[in-house]
Amino acid sequence: MAGRPRVITDDRILSAVATAVGKVGPGRLTLADVAREADVSTGALVQRFGTKRGLLLAFLRSASPAALIRSTFSSYEDPLVGMVEALVALAGPDRPPAEFANHLAFLHLELADEEFRAGLGSFDAGVRSELLSCVDDPALVDAAIGLFHGIQITWAIRREGTLAESLRAALRTLVSPPATPPSR
Repeated sequence: MAGRPRVITDDRILSAVATAVGKVGPGRLTLADVAREADVSTGALVQRFGTKRGLLLAFLRSASPAALIRSTFSSYEDPLVGMVEALVALAGPDRPPAEFANHLAFLHLELADEEFRAGLGSFDAGVRSELLSCVDDPALVDAAIGLFHGIQITWAIRREGTLAESLRAALRTLVSPPATPPSR
C-alpha cells in the first residue's frame, strides 16, 4: 500500500520551521508550533522527520546559499557591489529584534552541537565557494564573511537602522578604497 500522496511539500514545512523559530526560538520550539505554521498534523512531521532534532537538522541541511548569491550577484556589473548585495540578501529580510534574537539562538544550537555545527560548516563553505566564484580574492571574501557575521551581532546590540543598512554600510567600507589616504 503506497499511502496517501504528500500534499504539503518539505519546502513548505521547512519554511514553517524558520517562521516558528523566529516566533519562539529553538529552545521553546515544538513540533506542534511547526505543524501549526505549515498547516499539517504533528503526526505528519513525526512521520517525515522523526523528532524535533531531525526536523531542525533537515531545516539546516536544506539551506543552500548558492542560488540566492548567484542571482543577486548577477544583477550587478561591479563584482564588489555584487558581493555586498549578495551578502545583504543572504542575511534575509529585516526582522524585529526579538525575532532576530530567536534566530541567533539557533546559531547557539548550531555551535554547541557537533552535528549542527557540521551543517553550519557546510553552509559557510557553500557561501565562501559561491562568493569566490564571483570575486576571485580569498582574503577579501573571508574578510567580507567575517564582517557579515560580526555586523549582524553588532546590529543586534545597537539596533540602529535596519540590518540591511548596517551590513551594506560596513561591507561597502570594506570594498571601497578610502577617499583620502590616512595621514601619518
